[in-house]
Amino acid sequence: MKVTDYLAIYAAILSSVVFLWNVLQSRPRFKVDLLFGVDTVEGVTTSGISIVIRNTSSHDIHLAAIGLLYPYTKVDAKEWLLHLWRYKRWTRRVGWCQTSLSNYSIKDGCPMCLEARKSHHVLVPKEIFEKILSEATRDSLIATVQDQLWNNIYSRPFKWSLPKKT
Repeated sequence: MKVTDYLAIYAAILSSVVFLWNVLQSRPRFKVDLLFGVDTVEGVTTSGISIVIRNTSSHDIHLAAIGLLYPYTKVDAKEWLLHLWRYKRWTRRVGWCQTSLSNYSIKDGCPMCLEARKSHHVLVPKEIFEKILSEATRDSLIATVQDQLWNNIYSRPFKWSLPKKT
């Protein structure tokens, strides 16, 4: 092969890599984290779980809702397979209940536009998330954020151990 053939192969590979990079960069992306935090709400210092939404893309994201999920029932393999068959959807959150922050009078600021490379956080006071966990079957919470195109992004489970009931 001649040098020009090698240059043509190099150019084709390089343009393909640049095309794939541009496709990946053009999609809006955001991440959700649950952290234990302390914040001042209406002049009172409050501790609780902070839901942090980070826009990691170079595009604005329009958020519609922020909520919490907690496990309300134990699901065995048979129930999970029945759910998969009925709804034709692969999910890891069968047996989890979703609740809106507005059910607990928490202002989440939604709907809102989250600018590129910015973050937004909402504090869920300790008393409220312990109340939510008291209804749960396990001591885990997951935050969910929905954009205005109905795409849901979930955080990793946040584990919190409640005091034993005597």
